[in-house]
Amino acid sequence: MRYLDGEVRLGPQPDITRQCPADWVLDVSISQLADELQLNRDCPAVHSSDDIALTADRRLAADEYTIDIRGTGTDHDGGPGSGSNREDNDSTEPASARITIAAGGEAGLRYGIQTLRQIVRQSPHTLPCLHIQDKPAFATRAYSLDVTRGRVPTLSFLQWFADQLAFYKYNQFQLYVEHTFAFEGLSESWRGTDPLTAEDIKQLDRYCAARGIELVPSLATFGHMYMNLRTRSYRELGEFPEQAGRPFSFVERQEHHTLNAADSRALRFAQGLIGQYAPLFRSRFFNIGGDETFDLGRGQSAKDAPNASRSELYAGFVAGLCRTLAEHGSTPMLWADIALESPETMALLPHDIIMLNWMYEPEIDEGKVRAIAEQGRRQFVCPAVRTWNRLFPDFAGAWTNITRMAEAGRKYGAEGMLVTDWGDYGNVNDPRLSLPGLCYGAQQSWNPGECGAGADCGCDSSDNGVADDFAAMNARISRLVYGDASGRVMGELATLAGSGTSFTWDLVVQTLELDAGDGSLNTQVAARVERMYDKGVLAFDRAQGYVDARRRLLMANRDMIMQRDACNRVLNDGKYAIRAALIGDSAESAEADRVQNHPRYGESDGFGRAGEHRDDGLTNTNRTYELVRIMTKGQRLLNDLGVELLAMAELDTGVGPDAGAPDSAGNASAESQSVDGTDSPTEQRYRLATQLELWFERYRQSWLEIGRPAELDRIAHVVWSHADILRAGELR
Repeated sequence: MRYLDGEVRLGPQPDITRQCPADWVLDVSISQLADELQLNRDCPAVHSSDDIALTADRRLAADEYTIDIRGTGTDHDGGPGSGSNREDNDSTEPASARITIAAGGEAGLRYGIQTLRQIVRQSPHTLPCLHIQDKPAFATRAYSLDVTRGRVPTLSFLQWFADQLAFYKYNQFQLYVEHTFAFEGLSESWRGTDPLTAEDIKQLDRYCAARGIELVPSLATFGHMYMNLRTRSYRELGEFPEQAGRPFSFVERQEHHTLNAADSRALRFAQGLIGQYAPLFRSRFFNIGGDETFDLGRGQSAKDAPNASRSELYAGFVAGLCRTLAEHGSTPMLWADIALESPETMALLPHDIIMLNWMYEPEIDEGKVRAIAEQGRRQFVCPAVRTWNRLFPDFAGAWTNITRMAEAGRKYGAEGMLVTDWGDYGNVNDPRLSLPGLCYGAQQSWNPGECGAGADCGCDSSDNGVADDFAAMNARISRLVYGDASGRVMGELATLAGSGTSFTWDLVVQTLELDAGDGSLNTQVAARVERMYDKGVLAFDRAQGYVDARRRLLMANRDMIMQRDACNRVLNDGKYAIRAALIGDSAESAEADRVQNHPRYGESDGFGRAGEHRDDGLTNTNRTYELVRIMTKGQRLLNDLGVELLAMAELDTGVGPDAGAPDSAGNASAESQSVDGTDSPTEQRYRLATQLELWFERYRQSWLEIGRPAELDRIAHVVWSHADILRAGELR
């Protein structure tokens, strides 16, 4: 991008002229641009000669574009007569705008329009004269949204999300599905989940296509078949059919879910799912999953095919799925983790598969990207927005992970980047809070490494006078996404998310699910939890039962839980800083607080339609603050819950009060105590239980703004069960 001299004033109704091929599908993009101008220009249409020309330039690549913003009578170089033309006339009014967007193809012109929308959104008064020439680093820029592990979004929300993807110039969208699609013959699996329907998919597919986004089917067809394999109809197809009747468990859902690759019926079952699902999409790609097949070769398949290796079982099953896809004219995509574990497995797989190479930690193993490249295979690098098991995403970890995966992908010739958004343990995270992570992915898949901090980054640059890229990117998001001219909201949100948690949602779930439901220790959950810790850090005594296991788990996390007071201060300070930046300490701010405290918050759906940026529920300032407030309140209560549970654990061990949690042997936080401090520990626990239940009702309303009820009751069970534990005053 090159800035030129001067600026122009663009009215809300310029002439938008098409000077490009008539068959380029641009109607929606042009309509979005017109809506953007109507919503975000604070000036009257004083310049009748304002003009935006959309042109073809065959010298550019199909996905490449240029934008030139000039005043009338200016040249491309911003020389004499450019910008305001003040030397040529006495007017102090900026010149009429002449904007040209040129591209080598339909996609490029669409991306240029979206970039102009971004400029307009951040420049409500005047536009800078400039020249941009731009194209993406990755040909495919995809986003995968989990719609199966708790949340099933409404079709309206999915359309809103597609609009965000288009605005940030993604060109592929995947909905990750295990059991939340209404497959024929599988009602036993999807009942009670408010599943997506064939008509939902067809409508979304059309909606995405009109915006230049390819909706790609993404379906678990091998591993992650937990709900399907719990049914009486299909449990015999799994590795451990004898365990199908176990009580539902969030933890176990992530563990035991693999089809028996040695059973031809299992392959036919998975092929049948593909046969129903693939025809609903116009895309010629299909993500068949295939990740985390933990049980493969450990159960029934070992009996059915004793001479087959795990590599042979895995590759043979995947090859069978690929044959079905070939019949539908589709190219398979496959999560790469199992193939990367064994060169034998990789060698046996069909070569036309696109390998989805996922790594979600901030520190990545670049060698995995190199290994697939050296095989000559196609691959996407797949980072994560790091939302699972959290009320707030791990923004800092997501930025680092996405940045490093983009760098590795560029280095080793990956053809795409697929940003993933997961919802383990019930999808308690709100996908509206994934939007900053979506922006991180957009930046690094389009212009990786080009997010240098500037003087106007809005961040604290006291560290040697240089602000890092993360702070600079957050400042940009503050302005573009949240309309915060100070550039500070996103930085505050990142600090709040990164330093405000002392008792995590996964610990909340694991502590509860150590009870098998019949008073005994859930040994499956216990084994999984032990593996999450370094060897020797946590070991459960199976003979002592679930109460002892809960005590050990809490004590293993004692240092983190005891950070409650500091974490709650971060949450409070961050919440008020965000409020001040968004809506100020004004009557409007007070009204937002009043609405937030109302039991139903009003009737807004929490987001808007295409083009309604200022009222879309995430970027609307009042709604943004309400969402932040709901989540900060929830995390504060979880932090307090951790302290209370730890106090019970220490009481069981006979540890004295001085060694307990920070507030007098584990009393709840100051917020939950009476003003005079005379409440007994029992009264404080009861009060915290009530606060959790009241908070959940607020959270429920927020959930239903964008999603169907789906598995919301399972989250309610976790919250209410802990409220019962608080009232009982013991870990049982």
